[in-house]
Amino acid sequence: MAIKRPAKSRGTPSHKSVVSAPLRHVEIRVPRQMVAGEPYVGWPCKKCAQVIAIGAAVPGGKTSADFDDPLTAIKCPHCGDENLYRWSARGELTYTPKSAGAAAEHAPKV
Repeated sequence: MAIKRPAKSRGTPSHKSVVSAPLRHVEIRVPRQMVAGEPYVGWPCKKCAQVIAIGAAVPGGKTSADFDDPLTAIKCPHCGDENLYRWSARGELTYTPKSAGAAAEHAPKV
């Protein structure tokens, strides 16, 4: 036997609306802004293993205490691969450009 409900109650949600988690905007340093051998805070790219360095967070943005451990979609400035990275997985990494070794090999010898 089915329970009959009035038609008016179906249009009213019985639960609170779902609020999506706020997105974190992160400014990423491009390779020309980084110096070989310098440490930077960021993540290693999951595809090319180069350092994805954080430039700065947007002023007035939420602090890390406002989030549990959000995933941030970041596009690698080296290979262009976009992937999700945990905010808590950041670390201090030394930047070593892959093209530096190849450029030294192909440089003209004087």
